[in-house]
Amino acid sequence: MAQSPVLKAGGLSVTRGTRAVIHKLDLEIFQGDIVCFVGENGSGKTTLIESLVGILPLTKGQVEWFSEKDESLIVRSYSGTREKPYPFGLTLQSDGVCGEEKVTERLITALNVSGIDCSQTEAKQILEEWGMSHRGGDRVSQLSAGLSRRLAVISGMAPAMLCESPRIVFLDEPSEGLDSFSKGVLKKWISELSQYGNAVVIASHDEEIISCSRRILTIESGEISESNNTIEEGVVEERQFLNERQSKSISSLFSWSYSIERRNPVDTIGKATPAILALLLSYSVLTGMDTTQATLSNTNIGNHLAAALILTPAFISAVISPAMIRRLSEEECGKWWSAVCGPQFRPATSIMASSILLPLPLTYLSWFVLEGSLPVDSSEEILRWLWLPSLVIIDISCAATALHLLVSDLRRSGAAAASLLLIVLIWPFMELVDALSVIMEVGMSSEISIGSPLASIIFASIISAMVWAVAVIIPEA
Repeated sequence: MAQSPVLKAGGLSVTRGTRAVIHKLDLEIFQGDIVCFVGENGSGKTTLIESLVGILPLTKGQVEWFSEKDESLIVRSYSGTREKPYPFGLTLQSDGVCGEEKVTERLITALNVSGIDCSQTEAKQILEEWGMSHRGGDRVSQLSAGLSRRLAVISGMAPAMLCESPRIVFLDEPSEGLDSFSKGVLKKWISELSQYGNAVVIASHDEEIISCSRRILTIESGEISESNNTIEEGVVEERQFLNERQSKSISSLFSWSYSIERRNPVDTIGKATPAILALLLSYSVLTGMDTTQATLSNTNIGNHLAAALILTPAFISAVISPAMIRRLSEEECGKWWSAVCGPQFRPATSIMASSILLPLPLTYLSWFVLEGSLPVDSSEEILRWLWLPSLVIIDISCAATALHLLVSDLRRSGAAAASLLLIVLIWPFMELVDALSVIMEVGMSSEISIGSPLASIIFASIISAMVWAVAVIIPEA
């Protein structure tokens, strides 16, 4: 079988902090290759794999992938270009699996992301070969470290093992934590993947796994030297390659997040609880003031205060960090999704994880709870237009989620700057307060001029959209 390239890296340089981890690397990987990166801890093996799949930005050079039809795709370049790779398999050093996922669910998700439909029965057969079929219904958090690692390896290799056309598989320390039985299955699968034309790229310290490789690349001080390894060749079966199936990464990401949230709705509860507490606090303050009605009615800030109290619960639910951000931070789960989804991951996540359902009901709930204590006369007019600022709060929520994702970067979840960056979202919130206060005072107007409700609402939406755009673009630059 003639070898065709599946990946090329030209002049690849990667800097982490102030240190050049990879320096001017040129690399070609072909169909059927088994390439192993070796080197001391911290030499750059993981960095190289993450660069080749497009996760990390490059200082110089570019990474180019090739389809079965020899169509090229620049997955990552030093100029900031990033494209979604062709479907592939990936096992990260830290598993990349959320603890709330179920075992069978995780395997099916990994296959669906690559465009491969897999039934529960087929998934069970795969797990059975690895001795894990009896744990199919368990959550990943209930598994031992060894079984969790086994699942991560299965999920990384299955998309190539079950595909009709050759793919590339990246395995970062796949044998780490595996017992002798699992290591034997791993070696068998690596050999079979290569025989079917798949390229397997491995980072490992394990001599047994290194001995399975045809090409050994030693990384030292940012430089790479290559040596060949003679291994016993198996019989290469001819296969009828079919057209590449389209991956379903974004739809799979949505299904994954919905399934986990439905199973454990901590996100909805976590956002609604402080919002309702803020509403109850506003109600207790207003009802506890004997002169509230008179005081508010005779001051210029009356309507502004009323509008702020009505919109505050929805705003609080919008800016709270979503549970999905924390889930993606588990075992570098978000890094895995970023690799398979490409540049669409960050904008898609910022929308999926945002508070889309809560702002509208919370705003109307605030109105009905506080109405009796507020100095308003045009209740029908307010009810008719209360939904409009609520929709813009959804825009604010998307921007807030994008900021949380930017700051956490899925590697620095403890960064203290998140709350400071969120201050910028006070601006669109105050524009909405201004708009609602005018509606409460003189009603809604279709006029778009400075100070009009519609102009303030549009301006708030534009500000939120700009914050969102900046937050999703910066990490890819």
